[in-house]
Amino acid sequence: MIKNLIGGIAVGLANIIPGVSGGTMMVVLGLFNKVMDSIDGLFKKNNPNRSKNFWFLVQIAVGALIGLVVFANVIKWLLDVIPTQLMFAFVGMVAFSIPSIVKKEMKHDKFKLLPFAIGCAIIIGLEIISPKESMKTVAFPGISLGYLIRVMVDGMIAGGAMFVPGVSGSMLLLLIGEYYLFTSLIAAVTTFKINVIIPLFFIGIGVILGVIISSKICNYMLKNHHASMMNFILGLVVSSAVVLIPFTGLTSLGVIVGSVIAFAVGGLLVILMDKLA
Repeated sequence: MIKNLIGGIAVGLANIIPGVSGGTMMVVLGLFNKVMDSIDGLFKKNNPNRSKNFWFLVQIAVGALIGLVVFANVIKWLLDVIPTQLMFAFVGMVAFSIPSIVKKEMKHDKFKLLPFAIGCAIIIGLEIISPKESMKTVAFPGISLGYLIRVMVDGMIAGGAMFVPGVSGSMLLLLIGEYYLFTSLIAAVTTFKINVIIPLFFIGIGVILGVIISSKICNYMLKNHHASMMNFILGLVVSSAVVLIPFTGLTSLGVIVGSVIAFAVGGLLVILMDKLA
C-alpha cells in the first residue's frame, strides 16, 4: 500500500509540471500496465479481481491527489525562486526516464521511424505555439454553468493525458491558457472556499471521464499496435526532454553550475524510483 501511495504521489507531482508526463512516471515506476489493467478490470463482467482492482486504483488516486495538492504551491514557489535550475531538474527526470521506457516497454519492439517522428513533431509543435509565460496567480471567476463546464474540460484534458506516457497534461493546459487557473485552484484547496471547492469538484468529474476514455484508447492501442504506440510515445518523451531545456535562463556561471546539479538530481530521482519499482 505504501509503495502504491508513493507511486501515486510521484504521478501527481509529474502531472503538475508542464512538460513532464504522469504516464511516463507510471512507466518508470512499473505501474503503467497494472493501472491500465485495473481500470479495464473495473468494467469487465464476472471479474473476480474487481475489488482488488478498485482498491489499487484508490491508493494510486489518493497518492496522486496528495502529490497535486502538496506540490502545487511548492512548484509555483520554486519556479519563482530558481526557475532555470528547476526546469533542468525536470529535463533530467524526463531524459533519464527514456532508458527505463525502452528497457521495460520496448525490449521486444522494433524501432519504427514514422510513429517516432509523429510523436516528436507533436511535442515540438506544442512548444512552438504554446505561450511563453511565467507562473502567475489568477483571480477565480464567479460560479456559472459555462465556468463549470470549462473547468470540467480542463479536468478531462489533465486526466486523459495522464495515461499517455510522454504527453504532459500541464503542457496541454498551458497551450490553451488554462494552466494557471487549474494549478491555482488546486493550490487553494485548503482554503475550503466555495468558489474553489465547487470548481474542483467539476475538475474531478472531468479527470475521471478523461481517465476512463484515455485508458480505453491506450489499452486498445497497446494491445493491438504495441510497437507503433511505444515508438510514438518514445518520440513524445525524447522531444519533451529537448524542448524543456531553458537555454535563455543560463545567464551566469552560478546558474549554469546549479542547473547541471539540478539535472543530475532529477536524473538520480528517476533512477531511485526505477530501483524502487
